[in-house]
Amino acid sequence: MNIFEEKLKINNIDNISITGLTNQLISFCVNGIFEDYNRNIIIVTNSLYEANMMYSSLSKLNDTTYLFPMDDFLTSEALAISPELKSIRLNTLNSLSKNEKSIVITNLMGYLRYLPTKSLWRKSEITIKKGMEINKDNLCTNLINIGYLTETTVTKTGEIANRGFILDVYPPN
Repeated sequence: MNIFEEKLKINNIDNISITGLTNQLISFCVNGIFEDYNRNIIIVTNSLYEANMMYSSLSKLNDTTYLFPMDDFLTSEALAISPELKSIRLNTLNSLSKNEKSIVITNLMGYLRYLPTKSLWRKSEITIKKGMEINKDNLCTNLINIGYLTETTVTKTGEIANRGFILDVYPPN
């Protein structure tokens, strides 16, 4: 029995608050809980900085640790959404939709973010493979339905340009 099991007695508790430890000690504690109880864990921090620090520490201990980062201020999201943070969020949601047990680290704004259901997320997934025949108009419609913006020239993630027989797509990853 390790020190955390003895002190915490976590057997049937759903919500745990850990304070007063360094990020490294919290990471060891969370990883131990994850391995012992094989349950999904979400860690909510006060800020994006703290979430990044926690992710940096915990991801070294566990391969199924994901970051769901959101800008800390509503005004920054309304004015300019960071493409890097958006890409990380999308990769995290894709990983979570595979039903694997995992640890998700986010800040308060990420926790409060409205997200689609897992079934809706899986239905909106578009897979394209080399050699597939695809109806360009249907693909364009599906991309618009999942949030891509139509532009004349593709310059950033999340944009598509329908140019005659060519459909330019700039995916987030």
